[in-house]
Amino acid sequence: MRQHHELQILFDISSALHYSPHLQDVLQRALMSILGTLKFKMGAIYLARETSDEQWLLELAAHHGFSATLLNCIQFLSIPTNLMDKYHHQQPVRWFPATKITFTALRERMEEEGIEEIICISLMSQKKVLGLLYVTNDGALQLKPDRSEFLTTIGQQLGVSIQNAQLFDSVERAKSELEISFDAIQHSIFLVDRRMRIYRVNRTSEMVYGKVEDLLGKKYTQILYGKDQPHLECPIWACLWGGQPVQREGPHPRWGGYYHYYAFPVFNPTGSLERVVYYEKDATEARKLEQRLQQTERLKALGTLAAGIAHEIRNPLATINFNTQMLQRELHLDAAQQQMFDDVLKEIRKMDRIVQQVLHFARPREPQFQPNQLNEVVRYCMDMAKAYLVKANVVVCLDTSDGLPSVVMDFSQICQVVMNVIINAIESMPNGGNLTVATERQADPPSLVLQVTDTGTGILEEDKDRIFDPFFTRKPEGTGMGLSISRQILEKHGAFVDVETEPGKGTTFRIIFPLKPVVPQIEPAPEPGDAIMESKPAIQ
Repeated sequence: MRQHHELQILFDISSALHYSPHLQDVLQRALMSILGTLKFKMGAIYLARETSDEQWLLELAAHHGFSATLLNCIQFLSIPTNLMDKYHHQQPVRWFPATKITFTALRERMEEEGIEEIICISLMSQKKVLGLLYVTNDGALQLKPDRSEFLTTIGQQLGVSIQNAQLFDSVERAKSELEISFDAIQHSIFLVDRRMRIYRVNRTSEMVYGKVEDLLGKKYTQILYGKDQPHLECPIWACLWGGQPVQREGPHPRWGGYYHYYAFPVFNPTGSLERVVYYEKDATEARKLEQRLQQTERLKALGTLAAGIAHEIRNPLATINFNTQMLQRELHLDAAQQQMFDDVLKEIRKMDRIVQQVLHFARPREPQFQPNQLNEVVRYCMDMAKAYLVKANVVVCLDTSDGLPSVVMDFSQICQVVMNVIINAIESMPNGGNLTVATERQADPPSLVLQVTDTGTGILEEDKDRIFDPFFTRKPEGTGMGLSISRQILEKHGAFVDVETEPGKGTTFRIIFPLKPVVPQIEPAPEPGDAIMESKPAIQ
């Protein structure tokens, strides 16, 4: 009979792990099996949580027979390390009479139930103590020290089950954390098998490419490229056939922009490539920022060089101008000669204007900031350009939003920027066209946007990255300084400009003012002054 009970307990402990691999279920079922078979009233399992040279901290993991009040008092046990060493090496099973229980509430409860003794069993696996099992030795089959071997076996069996359940829980926890991390990544991730079919995506992929049911099972080439065959530079294809990590960067095949692409091979235990993890990251804004920083550094160097050259030209130019005017007055010139002198003076003035712009670019005036309305800038500039717009047969559409907050700016300098963009737009429509000027508030990121759109000739693709370079121009009469100075002004305002263009259809300039720009100390601004134009000093 006794042997039957012992085998039943060991079988139940083993079965608990098969019933449920989770630690909490294993502990509770094993405890109930031990108490039920041996007819004990109370029991508790504690697991080690923290260990040190001085003491062990154990936490209650399973229990039976305790009142709610008592449970609140026995959630944790602190046991000296030297005592735990005894459980490990000398006495894996110990008997404690009720008279030696120092915890008053527990001792009183034992006296109420007529319990005279507690047995403490070490729960061990691979010669390591994982916890302690406490049971009240009060059943019909009261256990004596001669049953130590059986109780030690229970502790070892339960210890193995605990370790296995802990391993399972740790794997489950790691899997759950991986799932959460996988879905939390803010960039698209595909898992692709050797047949080039998608079998797993994260939430970002669903947001970008569509519902998960529309993605799973499809060839990745259909989703990324809209066709069955992979692109020549496809990182997934290269990874599938090369078995090596692949990194690419460039425009996105579906919606442009600038992306970084990564493909990582996943091998099975035999070493064969089983799948590919594909990851794409939108680097459009980061690339724009990098390009702006590079442009700023180039402009600094060019500005220093240009200032030196401008000074070297300015003095001889003044002498040439003075002497030419003196000769024109003193010589008796016929009409043809007079025209030649007029042409020389005209070109001298043009050169002087270029020198002035170079100096302005190299050592620009510091902006004087104060709050202004962006719509006021638009109205001022449209009034200035009215005559030129009529003459050029350009139809204007104004779309300004009401209730926009103020922008801290130098009114004169921002007018200079906007006028330069408007003049460029007009000159891109030699046969007339439509010009749309709009303002709006943008939520993400918080900013105000001034947008100028024309229906002109557009900008060639090879010129798009050069239009802000000093001295770059395709205009016969242009100096190539207008947009360079404009960008310089915007940078000092904490603002920036984006350009979208299509050759033959038109161009859109978007001037973006963050709502909380970093600006210097606010000073009174002067009245709006003359604006530097790329090809015309002013508009009448």
